Amino acid sequence: MSLSLKTYGFECLTPISLEEGLQAINFDDVHIIVVDENFADENPKNNRIINEILSFPMYIRREMMFILTGKSLPTMNRLYAFAKGADLVINTQDLSNFNTIFKRAYAEYQKTYRQFKELLTR
Repeated sequence: MSLSLKTYGFECLTPISLEEGLQAINFDDVHIIVVDENFADENPKNNRIINEILSFPMYIRREMMFILTGKSLPTMNRLYAFAKGADLVINTQDLSNFNTIFKRAYAEYQKTYRQFKELLTR
């Protein structure tokens, strides 16, 4: 995933602990966050990183794309992503196709939020 994201010009941080992950997502210049629902052996329903992201005010959330991965997630299911507070969900079995999935989803994300931001500035 990091290589795919780097081709789009994103700098990638790969935290290995819960504390590093919490610190990394609180930077102002984070544009894309990819989190596995079981990161740091957390329960998907009570994952502290996911809960931290979901607690951000909307003016911050609109500036970042939140991608959630997991073994039970239906890849690119918009309704499921919406229910989870994510912009994109990817099943871990589909991560080998991350570049293709991300390219499509990122284009949709940019289009949606570009229109939304234009409406806010009117």
